[in-house]
Amino acid sequence: MDMCRVVVPHPIGMILRSEVEKKALDVFPEILKVASDWQPSDVMLPIKSAYPAEQFQFKGNIDEVNSLFFEKGWSLGLPIIPPSADNVKNMLKGTSRNPSEVIGQIPPKMATLTVEMAAVHALMAGCKPEYMPLLITALEALMEPNVNFRGALATTGTSQFVVIVNGPIIKEIKLANGQGAAGKGHQANGSIGYAINLIAYTVGGSKPPLIDKSTLGSPADYVCWVFGENEDRLPPSWEPLHVDRGFKRTDSVVTVVACYPPVANIDHWSITPEEHLRWWSNLISPNMGMGGPNNPRAMTLSPIVAVGPEHAELMASAGWTKNMFRQALWEQVRIPLSAWPNDRTKMKEFVTIFGSVTSESMVPITLTPEQIVVVIAGGDGKHSHYFAPFVSSQVTSKLITK
Repeated sequence: MDMCRVVVPHPIGMILRSEVEKKALDVFPEILKVASDWQPSDVMLPIKSAYPAEQFQFKGNIDEVNSLFFEKGWSLGLPIIPPSADNVKNMLKGTSRNPSEVIGQIPPKMATLTVEMAAVHALMAGCKPEYMPLLITALEALMEPNVNFRGALATTGTSQFVVIVNGPIIKEIKLANGQGAAGKGHQANGSIGYAINLIAYTVGGSKPPLIDKSTLGSPADYVCWVFGENEDRLPPSWEPLHVDRGFKRTDSVVTVVACYPPVANIDHWSITPEEHLRWWSNLISPNMGMGGPNNPRAMTLSPIVAVGPEHAELMASAGWTKNMFRQALWEQVRIPLSAWPNDRTKMKEFVTIFGSVTSESMVPITLTPEQIVVVIAGGDGKHSHYFAPFVSSQVTSKLITK
């Protein structure tokens, strides 16, 4: 793309305000120059049609195919299934949508993704045709502006996507939603998570170190988090996530958000909800500065509280509803304002939100308890998880259609 750029040297964070101002002043003459002198190139690159996808012939064994795809930047480095024309055609049988239909533009490059190209990557990642409706809907949800798909793919942070599934589709495609659902040994979960990240990498161009600026990265950059809610282990008085979000219980729904790596609530000892709540407080409070919930703006976001079935049963057996748990969590999980970075701008924002505050004012995890997203996740074992939202990433749900 023919664009004019002025580069401000990294970093901007963790330096004095005077140093930031100096960096800005140093590049200001260049900004003025390009603002008045720069002209786009007369050479226009040809625009390739997104459909049909280009085809080529290649002779070689599977190792040679994988080497070629990696060298071309068409794979993440994990093995892929060669996307032959016949195999792609078979993959497209899993959806009623036209292969030429545009799903959207994949950031950061904003390259066009068609249904056909989604099928290509689904095949490469080991998906079955029946996974296509879920994959396409998850991608559409991720491309909603409020998810901040672009930011999560280009940040210096260790963010990744969480994809939670509800409804009949869980059993229809044998998506894991119980013991170890987000881990190994589950074809639907693993291949869909792989396909999403493969599309972000090859179509969107989210590649380190050029565009993906993640300081360290994580294995979730290969396969993002995909799991079904364990609706079979919901306490009787607790509704599933998609019903909480306004859908019918019989609907198949995907819920997505960009998050930071989860931290685990390992509570083998509590025998009352009040005791268990202290474990959540001890877990989340030290991590309120981790990733998303580290400034007043992020308090408008929604953390994911993935409650293990045994922890949910402990609370339900004492008569606690999901809303009671959410309210109690919101009231208890707080840290003093003095724990935030010493930033006068943040102090002004807190005053705007909470009124008069002091350094000892206790700051909650979100503006309201309703923002906290609670999902029953996993199987037996007294483990739950907290996912901090990536900056500006809102939880988004979408109905899955064929």
